[in-house]
Amino acid sequence: MPARLAIARFALALPVALMALMLAILAIIVAKPARSAQLDPAGCTRNLTETTAKLAALKVELKGTATGKRCTVTRLYFLEAVKARAVTALCKSGPDRIRELERLDADVETINQAIAACE
Repeated sequence: MPARLAIARFALALPVALMALMLAILAIIVAKPARSAQLDPAGCTRNLTETTAKLAALKVELKGTATGKRCTVTRLYFLEAVKARAVTALCKSGPDRIRELERLDADVETINQAIAACE
C-alpha cells in the first residue's frame, strides 16, 4: 500500500512540477536582456547612409524612367529596399527602428505589387 500511495503522490506532483518548469523557461525566454550600452555594430552609420542614398537615388530614377525600362528599375529598387531593411534591422533601435522598418515593409510590399504587374 505505501508504494501505491507514493506513486499516487508522484503522479499528482509531476504535472505541477512540469508546469512550474515550463513557466520558468517561458519567463527566461520572454525576459529582455539588460543592455547597458546601445549596440553599434561596425559600419552601421556608413551602411545606413549608403543604403538610404541608394534607395533615394533609385526612387528618383524610378519616377523618371520610361515604361520599357520601368520593370528593371523597379526590381533594382526592390533589392535596395530589402537591403535597406536588413541594415535598418541591424543598426537601429527603439521606436525609430520600428517606425523605419514599418515604412520599409510597406515600401517593399508596394514594389512587390508593382513587380507582379510587370509580368
